[in-house]
Amino acid sequence: MTDVLEKRLIEALKTVDAHGDVAPAHVHDPMTMLLRENAIQTNLMRWDEDRGRYVLTGAGRRRLSGGARAPGAVVAFRRRSAAGAAPGRNPSPKSSSD
Repeated sequence: MTDVLEKRLIEALKTVDAHGDVAPAHVHDPMTMLLRENAIQTNLMRWDEDRGRYVLTGAGRRRLSGGARAPGAVVAFRRRSAAGAAPGRNPSPKSSSD
C-alpha cells in the first residue's frame, strides 16, 4: 500500500510543478487535501507569495527525479568477508614499551 501512496505523491508533485497545486483550488477531496498537507509538512512544496501558487522545493525536485523511492528506503549492502577485518582498516598500533 505504501507504493500506491508514493506513486500518488509523485503524480501530485508533477501536477504542482506543472500547474502550481496538487489539484484545482475548488477540489475538496479528502485524498487531495491529504496529499497537499503531507507534501507541505515534509517540505516537498511551499507557497510562493510572488507567484501566488505552490512551488516545489529542492527536496520535492529530488523526490521527482529519484522516482518512487522513498527517502527512508532500505538499501542492501554487501557483507564483509568473515575471515578478516574490513579492507583498508589498520588495527591500532601496539605500544612497544611492554
